[in-house]
Amino acid sequence: MAHGFSLARRLRAGETVFSAWCVLGAPDIAELLARFGFAAVTFDQQHGRYDHTATDAGISILHATGAAPIVRVPVGDFEEASRMLDAGAEAIIAPAINSPEEAQNFAAAMKYPPLGKRSWGPHRAIPFSCIDQKTYLTKLISSPLHSR
Repeated sequence: MAHGFSLARRLRAGETVFSAWCVLGAPDIAELLARFGFAAVTFDQQHGRYDHTATDAGISILHATGAAPIVRVPVGDFEEASRMLDAGAEAIIAPAINSPEEAQNFAAAMKYPPLGKRSWGPHRAIPFSCIDQKTYLTKLISSPLHSR
């Protein structure tokens, strides 16, 4: 069931979106939570058992259910955060950002130039977005928040 990215659109519309929080490292549990009605599911790589492979699989599963995948990455792991966006995560939670400079560094790592430093690689995110590659890039660069 292709739905495209919907989390940012829903939040901008003022909708309350409840997210389940997954720590067990089992993508099947995330799928069950989505099928039981959670509009989003958060994969906790910081304190949970989700590694890159399990999170990547969970993102794919959630896109099939229509729920928005959110990933909480380990402290300071901006590379993993970028990879999770490439895999189709709709939001990243970056723990332990404690200063404006740290927030700016994180934002730069998540955004494409000219607003940031993120390299191109959303080969899984593009099909999940339900738009073509050129529109995907144009939409992300033209938005000051790089929202989807």
